Amino acid sequence: MADQPEERRVPPYVALARIGAVVGMSVAAAFGIFFLVGGFWVPGLLGLLIAVPFFVVMRLVEGTAEPS
Repeated sequence: MADQPEERRVPPYVALARIGAVVGMSVAAAFGIFFLVGGFWVPGLLGLLIAVPFFVVMRLVEGTAEPS
């Protein structure tokens, strides 16, 4: 038999952080795009910039769950 890959368990807080980050990123990006299409540049760019911290938080939380 071939070697089976190790089963990696992800803690529940990582799943919750992913869900929250994806929802936050999608809402911020949607408002940013909505404002940009409407011609409101400053709120549109601000909405897109607000999406960045959600991504950073998601990556930081996933980094803490990585096995050493």
